[in-house]
Amino acid sequence: MKTLLSSIQQICADNHQAAFIVGGYLRDILLGRKPGDIDLALEEPARNLVKELARKLDGTLVILDGKRSVYRLIINTKNSSSQIDIEGINPGGLLSDQARRDFTINALAVPLDQYLHNPCWKECIIDPMGGLADLQRGTIRVCSETSIENDPLRALRAFRLAANLGLVLEPGAIRLIAQLQKQVLACAGERIWDELAAIFIHPQSVPVIRLMDTECGLLEKIIPELAPLKDMVQGGHHTDDAWEHSLKTLEIFERIIDSGLPSDLNDKIIGYTSKKITRSRNRLPALKLACLLHDVGKQFCREYAGNGKYTFYNHHKLGVPVAGAVAGRLKLSGAENQIIKTLVGSHMDPLFLYKDNPPSPRALRRFFSRSGLETTGLLLLSLADITASRTASGHKDEAWSYRKFILDLLNKYLNENNRYVSPSRLLDGNDICVILGIKPSKRVGRVLESLADAQVEGLARTKEEAVAFIKQYKRPT
Repeated sequence: MKTLLSSIQQICADNHQAAFIVGGYLRDILLGRKPGDIDLALEEPARNLVKELARKLDGTLVILDGKRSVYRLIINTKNSSSQIDIEGINPGGLLSDQARRDFTINALAVPLDQYLHNPCWKECIIDPMGGLADLQRGTIRVCSETSIENDPLRALRAFRLAANLGLVLEPGAIRLIAQLQKQVLACAGERIWDELAAIFIHPQSVPVIRLMDTECGLLEKIIPELAPLKDMVQGGHHTDDAWEHSLKTLEIFERIIDSGLPSDLNDKIIGYTSKKITRSRNRLPALKLACLLHDVGKQFCREYAGNGKYTFYNHHKLGVPVAGAVAGRLKLSGAENQIIKTLVGSHMDPLFLYKDNPPSPRALRRFFSRSGLETTGLLLLSLADITASRTASGHKDEAWSYRKFILDLLNKYLNENNRYVSPSRLLDGNDICVILGIKPSKRVGRVLESLADAQVEGLARTKEEAVAFIKQYKRPT
């Protein structure tokens, strides 16, 4: 990265324009963290210099806001890609720019040439807002009383920084967020989801989610569909209300992902959760949002059954349109939307299989087929769900029994795929048409499904046995 920064500094020097490292890049270096994208502030006029940087560095220039001189430069090399966010310094000067930033820890600057060539560059940091002291205290503090009002999305960014940097929000910041929480709704849905997703990426997001909920009510403003879960008595296996149970489900899900899986499953599950499903995100944010939303359908079907118990028949199905509405409003990608709806709508299926324990090979194959690519996430959610309820009610033996069941299903899905998920096809659709003397139709698909069931049950192990099995479907002439 320093090689790239040195090239930028040389081009700036040739044009007699000063450049400063600012924002998150400098903050992360000071925290001893691996910095992400480069943030630079350039003396105006910045536009021509940015164009020259793009040309000489063979980069792609994106004009984010021409009036405010905000640019993005993307430099692609054979082995890496770097993003440089550049902002022209306004006529009021660098100090004025720093005062307009969101939080004091992001309002630091250092001349680029000092950073590159002065071993004591930290002594050259420009810190008008007291950001260095806040970094040492581990505190997130707003730059001014108008920081949140100027960009309401900063309310969410504060919690994202708290989660990812391990910092604490200063009471004044929480007060401002609580006062201005409604203004966040004016932000674009995809920007809100970007910040929420960045919180969910953290291995232990629940403390920050709780803080967003209890200290300033921000979470409920963003996802009002969660509000009916609060204080909803469930009875039966549940001692927690529906909202506390949802939080504990997410907490246990995170614990399972982090360190709660056998080694023979762990690598494949990490591969599943970490696989990119959008340009910038993997599955984890959608999976974690599904944990919070998995019981949203309970508000529509809660009925008292006597003796302190309630029923919630079909709550998983009733939750699908609610989860879909949340995903749509926050502009989740199509893949993320589908993950959430699949997990919410099917989260009871593993428990239904458990009640028929042991499930037949046919039932397993059909479950794996229905759940598709999200089978792993569905099983992990179900494990977290049942563990949360049974542990809270003191039935740890039931939680342990269910864990063994889910781990067995994960093993069958991930390590015995050829038997339970995709048995080798002995016959194809054309074969079915010839054997039964029929034309292509939906019936062919049904017969192939039945043949797959027969294969996993050991009733059709060869092509000859498959033909014999299929002939039973031949209708009398």
